[in-house]
Amino acid sequence: MIRRLSFGLCVIIALLVVQAPAHAQSVTKKTFKAIQEIQQLVEADQQTQAQRLLEALVVQVKEIPYDNAIANQYLAHTSIMLDQPQRARRALESALDTTELPPELRTELNLFYGTVLLGEEEYDLALPVLEEWLAAETKPKSNQLFSIAYANYKTGNLSRAESLMVRAINSSTAPPDNWYQLYYQVLFEQKKYRRAEGLLHEMLTRKPGDKQLWRLLANHHLQLEKSSDALAAVMVGYINELVTDQDELRQIVSMFSYIDIPDKGARLLQQWIDEGRVDGDVETIRLVGNLWLMARERDNAKVVLKKSAGLAPDGETYELLAGIYFEDEDWSEAYTAYQDALRLGNLEEPYRVHLLAGISALRAGQDEDARKSLTAASESSEFRKQAEGIIKMLDRQKRAFSIDRN
Repeated sequence: MIRRLSFGLCVIIALLVVQAPAHAQSVTKKTFKAIQEIQQLVEADQQTQAQRLLEALVVQVKEIPYDNAIANQYLAHTSIMLDQPQRARRALESALDTTELPPELRTELNLFYGTVLLGEEEYDLALPVLEEWLAAETKPKSNQLFSIAYANYKTGNLSRAESLMVRAINSSTAPPDNWYQLYYQVLFEQKKYRRAEGLLHEMLTRKPGDKQLWRLLANHHLQLEKSSDALAAVMVGYINELVTDQDELRQIVSMFSYIDIPDKGARLLQQWIDEGRVDGDVETIRLVGNLWLMARERDNAKVVLKKSAGLAPDGETYELLAGIYFEDEDWSEAYTAYQDALRLGNLEEPYRVHLLAGISALRAGQDEDARKSLTAASESSEFRKQAEGIIKMLDRQKRAFSIDRN
């Protein structure tokens, strides 16, 4: 993103200052002499004093249009050097309000004014001023073309931004990376996906070791819902040791789950934990367990989730663990894990856990434990009917057993 004054404004100021004496010779002798003295202050790094004198000079030459425009131009220069863009804007607006300006000076002032507006992120105001300047300029510099392309992009004129980006890149001997990135964004937002991807590959051909570009390529595929291609891009970065950040490594793992091979993600994440590339904290270990669950490898999931529960017991982990025992019909272990989950709390559906705990206890032959859990589940309108139905079945079994004994 272009930030205030970061795209070459100082270079433009320097250019205008060099040209200023030529303009100054068209002003009155008194104004010319005053500007020479002020310029000496600027060169001596006394901008504050120079600004005060220019403020006074602008008032003194108010009735002399050309002198007033030149004085305001210098005032704008000095205000920018003092990081006062709003003051520079007012000075340039006053200069441009002068009707009796030579075309070359008006063009120069338009460039300066548009650049200040662009630096202040006033894109809607900057664009017509800069486009007016461009229409009058026969040999625009590549960085100037880029600035106007950026203004068009920020105001939604994507087609115009694209044509200017092509001109900027083609006229530059060494276009900066952010120019190509803007060009890519312009293409992508116009849904020119194939050309955008081709541009990324061109950029990677020039700079194959740039991990930001590999990230951009992966994000390109993700936005187009091409998870496999996104993963391939990220893995190339990983293989070439460009992806080392823990969050990026976790993103790789997540992508494996997106393309339905979570077991690969689980193995990689466990490997990175063992190698010390990723912190083996509770959340990460639980992620490994979840990946094994997604892969339906319950034995591996149990081992990892038990480890997670041992490091930092919490209800969610025990609920996951209980679910595995439940599926394996290991009823006693399931009931114990569900009870641990309820004891630790912070569950999304505690009444559902009570119901499952009751069913687990029932099948483990722990009738009284089952009744307690089912009674707790019946307090929820969502699970009341099912829980009460099982309790009635327990009551019937108890009466039948009592009759048999008698």
